Amino acid sequence: MALLPEKIRYKLFDSLSLKTMRYVDAVSSKDAGPLVREIYDQIAEDFFINGSLTSRSKAPGTLAAIWMLGREAILVGDRIDRTTKEAMAATVSSINDCPYCGDMLVSLVHAGDRADDAKQILNDEEDMIDDPVLRQRLQWVRSVATPGRTPPTSVPFTNEQLPEAISTIMAMNDINRFSHIVMDGSPVNAPFGLQGIKQFALGIFGNELRTTHVRPLVPGRSLHLTPSAEVPDDMHWASRNPRISRALAQWAATVENEASGVVPAGVQDFVHHNLQQWRFEPMPMSRSWVEQELGDLEGEARSIAKLALLLAKAAYQVDEKLVTEIMGPDADQERFIRVLAWCSFTASRYVGSHIADQVRQAQHSSRIAA
Repeated sequence: MALLPEKIRYKLFDSLSLKTMRYVDAVSSKDAGPLVREIYDQIAEDFFINGSLTSRSKAPGTLAAIWMLGREAILVGDRIDRTTKEAMAATVSSINDCPYCGDMLVSLVHAGDRADDAKQILNDEEDMIDDPVLRQRLQWVRSVATPGRTPPTSVPFTNEQLPEAISTIMAMNDINRFSHIVMDGSPVNAPFGLQGIKQFALGIFGNELRTTHVRPLVPGRSLHLTPSAEVPDDMHWASRNPRISRALAQWAATVENEASGVVPAGVQDFVHHNLQQWRFEPMPMSRSWVEQELGDLEGEARSIAKLALLLAKAAYQVDEKLVTEIMGPDADQERFIRVLAWCSFTASRYVGSHIADQVRQAQHSSRIAA
């Protein structure tokens, strides 16, 4: 059970969030406008305040979009329980090498009374998980979300569960990529590489977060935070769950609206075309590949396209020089957040389409074999 009073727990996690934040500053609760204040209140009630979310607060529309999708896809227990989806999100964070998000989610798996599973996920040993259903699902996540992996031949989810499963992976891919830039590692570091100490610390955090798992969340509570929108063609796979389908549509429309004026239309078209040609293979260690793919793009357009392609294909290759180029001499944080949110969203959108294609192929093969 949690040991700290709610207000102290709130301040603890808030301060830990700020510890590793870089390039941007979170809007404080006392300085927040009506939309950000309402979102902060929802986060505090349904989850916990953390930098992977508050880092977007200077561009409120981007914060509303990612909170809404993350809440509805991952936190609301619907056809898949919350802890399973948090375990899936932790595995995605491991694949994407996002230690901040990974540690946060491992703590949440602890909070869901799955301490042994949390340990295996922290150590990238999902194959050692005792629960056969969870083990198979996390193995599937590794397979579909890791570039270069052989596509799976089966799907460990029903058609009714797939909208939650795929949208969980998409939401976490967006959060991972954004956090990879604005969060400089995890605030929970194991001294001298002692993983057991880190595991113990994450278990303590999990105990403090257990209250977030006690009360079932009301489905759809966050949907009013962003405007209604039509479902994009590449997201119709979510139609079996209208709530998830609506959240995806509003997420996409809001991020694209926020990008208007800061990400040139030509750059958006270029990045979309490039990712459609990518076959989800691992990229070379050298960054020369991206320079070749950028072709004749110049100036700001080249920098933004480079960030988008690197975040999608090899986020670890983004460096401070590129971030500084995009922020510009005025270091406009709101503009930078809107650019970065579009880049991380576009990458996760491609991942979702890629997974949906793999699911269709696996299901088609199964029908033929039957």
